[in-house]
Amino acid sequence: MLLSNRPRAQRSRCAQDGYGILLLLAVIFAMVTNQQTIAGPVYPEVGTYKLQRIQPAPSGWVLENSPWLPRRLSSYTKGKITLFTFFYSTCRDPDGCPKAWEAFQKVHASVQANKKFHSKVRLVFLSLDPKVDTPEMMSMFQTSMSTPEAPWSFLTTWSESFLAPILNDLYVPAAREFDDAGKRTDIINHLIKVFLIDKEGWVREIYTTRFLDSDVIISDIGTLLLEEE
Repeated sequence: MLLSNRPRAQRSRCAQDGYGILLLLAVIFAMVTNQQTIAGPVYPEVGTYKLQRIQPAPSGWVLENSPWLPRRLSSYTKGKITLFTFFYSTCRDPDGCPKAWEAFQKVHASVQANKKFHSKVRLVFLSLDPKVDTPEMMSMFQTSMSTPEAPWSFLTTWSESFLAPILNDLYVPAAREFDDAGKRTDIINHLIKVFLIDKEGWVREIYTTRFLDSDVIISDIGTLLLEEE
């Protein structure tokens, strides 16, 4: 029998029971949320979960310290656990490159502080603006940020035509913004994606700005290291 065909008293009792259950669930949810807020977010323990293979890391040609010495991108995505993303030096969007910078700096500090990570983890930035971000400029960034315990490579390409296939392989949209007169500006609209790549060159996790937590990244790096061991 449908609820609407029941006697009024029975309908009232059913409604009261339903409201009571909803109220109880709301109270429980509030208590759990409040407890997590006080204690902080709860992360799974390192090694208690598995990161699946998502896709192979892309190939392509990149430049590091010299415009005349091209290297395969695979030389920066294999052999070590790699944290990889795209950036450009003139980006000012607070939810863009600066947010990725902040997360990478925290991960870099954590890797340096943990001897188990030394020489097993690298960080890689690849520029979206090869015309401005020359190998010489990237070299200055690398000199100031990279350390032997936690190498941090700053890469660029000859031109956007060499960059495009790498972006396409990782499904990262990026496009130059134009002003009202149709002139190219120095703003590049792009989606922030950070890729965690194992030493075999497989992407094992992808983070976006919404879920770019350095503690989670460090936990995932630790999980991959345990897997290798």
